[in-house]
Amino acid sequence: MKLKEIIKDLPPGAKVLDVGCCGFTVVRMAHELGRTDIQHFGVDYCEPKEFPEGFTFRHADLSKASVPYPDDEFDLVIANHVIEHLAAPVEFFGDCLRVCKRGGLFFLACPSERALFLPGFMFKWDHFSSSSFFDDPTHVGRPFSPQSLWRLARYYDSVPLHAGYYTSWLFRLTWPVLLPAALILRISWLYESIVTGCVGWSSYILAQKQTAGKPNFHYFYPDNRYDDLLGRTLKKWKKFLRL
Repeated sequence: MKLKEIIKDLPPGAKVLDVGCCGFTVVRMAHELGRTDIQHFGVDYCEPKEFPEGFTFRHADLSKASVPYPDDEFDLVIANHVIEHLAAPVEFFGDCLRVCKRGGLFFLACPSERALFLPGFMFKWDHFSSSSFFDDPTHVGRPFSPQSLWRLARYYDSVPLHAGYYTSWLFRLTWPVLLPAALILRISWLYESIVTGCVGWSSYILAQKQTAGKPNFHYFYPDNRYDDLLGRTLKKWKKFLRL
């Protein structure tokens, strides 16, 4: 699921909140797609010196405060690699849903559990590239698998539409040539792109909010966990044996 596809399909005049907006990549994506009608809002810990025209920005330390916008405000909320920097990631997920409109979309991407099993970056450390989850010292949370993001969406009574790993078939096909070249020539951005694209370094989810206001978190196991022939047979045998 590409973020550009989500932005392209937004309704006319949609309001979009970019949580962790420094760099303004969402604004650039919208303009490249010709979506100049979109209203852009942002929140970040670092306040940029300049803003795109018409951009509404609010400063906040999300490790201490909630997202500084009202309930049910946005057609799309984006949190791209923010949750791993926060000590209360579950609460942050719910807070992002809170500011979504009912029926609005929430897109989140973050390091996956696969990022834990890679070695740290080996050269040109001043470029701040990453191959391991632990290369960034501000990562205080935990990585999330697509399954864990799917569950979070369900726990907050939202509908998970898509979830998965970000991978690149281009890099998976060409890494035997490109990876040695990146190492020999010490091309940090290429090495990072190959490693992260091959292994699925990042997870993502697109969820749709179903209720108005702040969603309530509730932990549960679904009743249909054994909704297949083998599972139903096992349940019957368990019930028989207990008798």
